[in-house]
Formats: sequence, structure tokens, C-alpha cells
Amino acid sequence: MEVEALVLTVNLVLTSNADASGITSQPSIPAQLVQIVIAMFVMDTWQYFVHRYMHQNKYLYRHVHSQHHRLVVPYAIGALYNHPLEGLLLDTFGGAISFLVSGMTARTAVIFFCFAVIKTVDDHCGLWLPGNIFHLFFQNNTAYHDIHHQLHGTKYNYSQPFFSIWDKLLGTHMPYNLVKRPEGGFEARLKKD
Repeated sequence: MEVEALVLTVNLVLTSNADASGITSQPSIPAQLVQIVIAMFVMDTWQYFVHRYMHQNKYLYRHVHSQHHRLVVPYAIGALYNHPLEGLLLDTFGGAISFLVSGMTARTAVIFFCFAVIKTVDDHCGLWLPGNIFHLFFQNNTAYHDIHHQLHGTKYNYSQPFFSIWDKLLGTHMPYNLVKRPEGGFEARLKKD
């Protein structure tokens, strides 16, 4: 009973409300930030487990997810290069669940989904650019996901798109080093024991 009251209270504080004239008011900025953080954790949880299952199930990997892994060297446009079923399972269902669980309004959802797409494209861009804000705030970044696309990394670093918590908790985290290349730039390499 207490949990139901807490959920009702959270929903009343975080979701938009229409007044008697039908005008909808947005939740406060801190409430919207809470919604976005909740959606980030829900999206990460969904994507980790579905993505990992697509690697472990030989049929799904061969006929669905392997299309995305044709990109041995990821690039930005390739972030969303996948089989339609994978897009439905990972992105559409994951997005819908994140939206519903977080209780965000449509306006907050637009901000969240734009951010998620930009972050995913950045994770696949294959570039380690100086001052990239995503690299400063997220361990799950371009280099992290680049390891997953390498031949020896396909059973590791499943987490997408924000945090690496599930990989670390469930033993699928593959540490790496960023190595400066003589011709310029950096390369993500698996850490050797």
C-alpha cells in the first residue's frame, strides 16, 4: 500500500497536469531531469539485456544482429544500421518502456530521445575528439563501444547507450587502453593481462 502511494505521489509530481481550462503545465526542470535519468537507466537496462541476448542466441545473432556487426569499424551513420526487427526490439520497445516508466511528458521525451540518438551516433563515430562532452561524462563512449565491434570484443561491452553499469555488474566489461597512433589520433585496444 505504501509503495502504491509513493508511485502515485511521484507520478503527480513528475507528470504534466492539465488545469480546468485544458492547458497543460510541464513539471519543474528538476522533475524533468529526474525523469530523464530514470529513462536513461530504464533504456540502458532494456538495451543491455536485449543486446546481450541477441549475441547469445545464435539464430538471432546470425539472422538479425549480425547486420549491425558488419561494421567492424563503427562510423556515425552506422549507429542505426540494423535489421528492422532489431530496431523494433531495441529502440522502439526500449524507448516506449523508458517513456512509460519515467512518466515524462511528450516535450521532455523529445529532449530525451534527441539526446539518446546523438549519444548513440557519437558512440559509433569512431572518433575520439578532444573536449567531447560525452567522453567527459560517460564511461560508455566511442572507445567503449569500439571495443564491442572488434573481433575479440563481441562478447563484451554490451551496454548502450549511457552507462556501463550492467557490463560491470554482470562480468561482460572489457577494459581497454586508448593508444596514441603515430599517424595521429587514438586507437582503442583491449587491455592485456
